Amino acid sequence: MSSWKSLLLRIGDKCPEYNSSDPKEHIETCYGALRRELDHSESDILSFLLQCAEQLPHKIPFYGTVVGLLNLANEDFVKKLVETTHTNFQDALDSEDCNRIRILMRFLTVIMCSKVLQPSSIVVVFETLLSSAATTVDEEKGNPSWQARADFYITCILSCLPWGGAELIEQVPEEIERVMVGIEAYMSIRKHVSDDGLLFFEDEDENEEGLKEKDFLEDLWDRIQILSSNGWKLNSVPRPHLSFEAQLVAGKSHDFGPVSCPPQPDLPSTLSVITCGKQKHDAELMYPQRIRRLNIFPEDKTEDLQPIDRFVVEEYLLDVLFYFNGW
Repeated sequence: MSSWKSLLLRIGDKCPEYNSSDPKEHIETCYGALRRELDHSESDILSFLLQCAEQLPHKIPFYGTVVGLLNLANEDFVKKLVETTHTNFQDALDSEDCNRIRILMRFLTVIMCSKVLQPSSIVVVFETLLSSAATTVDEEKGNPSWQARADFYITCILSCLPWGGAELIEQVPEEIERVMVGIEAYMSIRKHVSDDGLLFFEDEDENEEGLKEKDFLEDLWDRIQILSSNGWKLNSVPRPHLSFEAQLVAGKSHDFGPVSCPPQPDLPSTLSVITCGKQKHDAELMYPQRIRRLNIFPEDKTEDLQPIDRFVVEEYLLDVLFYFNGW
């Protein structure tokens, strides 16, 4: 394996490829190797870097910073990378590849933090998904049986904010506030999601309490609001780009271009509990629902964790599970 490939794969790890455990030194070493190889391995570097970002998404903050530094040295290369990412993201939307959508949105948010993308481009992506979601759950204009897809889109937007909310609120405060207001409106009209099967063996009082429990999206929305009130500060997401902020600010930010969501599914020709239930089932097969958060920490280990940190850890676990499942 080429040395630059090893450096990309192992960035952030304790390994022989790097002489230090300092993330800044890892990024500088990896960037230096890639820059030297760009002239005769450009296409290989572009495809392998994006492959690493998709298959090792817990390292996206490192890859995003490397891309930001490459943007200073070779603007045309990074423009091609942005265009390729746009194509991949649109393909993921069209093919309804949920995990790829989730990860590419994180990648887009992180390269925005490294001054590679215009913040307004991220907002346009958010608003495109938000508009589709709001239309879907509208009783008059949409098809509420497909709420699973609408909820997924909103989850993807909120999932990006631990990785880039601070930069978005600093650079485009009015635009991101508009997105948050739109999400709040969506949350007010969507239906609560529950899984009665999880309550089957509980007694009647516990059942009633379980039905009042927040579903996954409601819980995530609460956590994002707490993160916002805390100034978007959290410890579970590395922010290596801050060590290079003085350099990255000189880079040209690229436009991402518009994307489109799949067409609104048609309502059944005959509306009934059965036909709507079948569409709801089809939607949930395509866009699996995350019903409840994972209880992965004992009570005595959560004192120093912010609510959003638990969600971020769940995202890391999801990344690992998809990776070992051969995604």
